[in-house]
Amino acid sequence: MKTHTKQELKARVERIEKVWTPDSKIYITHKDKENIFAYPSFGPDTYVNVGKKILEKNLALSTGEQIASLLYSAYCVPEVNGEPEFENIRDIMRNRWLWVFNRNLWTDKGVYVVRDLEAKGLSETLSENELEKMPKEGKVRFVPKDSYKLEYNSPEELSKNGFVIASYGKQGAEKLAEVSEKFPNKPYVYSLNIEKGQDPKQSVSALGVYCADRLDVVGDGFGGNGDGYAFGVLK
Repeated sequence: MKTHTKQELKARVERIEKVWTPDSKIYITHKDKENIFAYPSFGPDTYVNVGKKILEKNLALSTGEQIASLLYSAYCVPEVNGEPEFENIRDIMRNRWLWVFNRNLWTDKGVYVVRDLEAKGLSETLSENELEKMPKEGKVRFVPKDSYKLEYNSPEELSKNGFVIASYGKQGAEKLAEVSEKFPNKPYVYSLNIEKGQDPKQSVSALGVYCADRLDVVGDGFGGNGDGYAFGVLK
């Protein structure tokens, strides 16, 4: 009978890391390109926590343009908006928030909209001087104060609102305007009004529906509300 050495008798267990997979995929066309949202959403939680959870799953944070296209499909495309995934999106909008991964710096001259690729939220201070030196296209957009209207907008005004265009793109603003027509009251834009001489203020963005009554475009959020959701995008 063979005698086994301690070396031969060594044993080990290897744990297989679970790879997160979505329950379903939502295909959305934006600018003639197909984007794939992972379903279900992440949340409810704060802006930063939801964003980090999405990134941990090796998903991308959705852009404002992509979110506008997602909502347009959920509200304005009858061929698909009866699907349970889109019903869930409308339920989130009605009862909670959809985080939009943009950081905003409101100044007395206008607003800088900065795409938040890493879900930093308010954890990192934006500098007006540094933003002024950056190209005002792509990741950073600036719109002057006289280009956006605060509070109630008509759908047409919303489609031309400078802050909404900076946050969601021109096509995205037009899509949100069409979404807003599904509700009885005018859409409402929440923003920060910085008077001359006041210091700039920083915020994050979200979208929601107030009492099934109107579309809310939120640009004055601080990200601490734990009621927000977001969908990751497959890379």
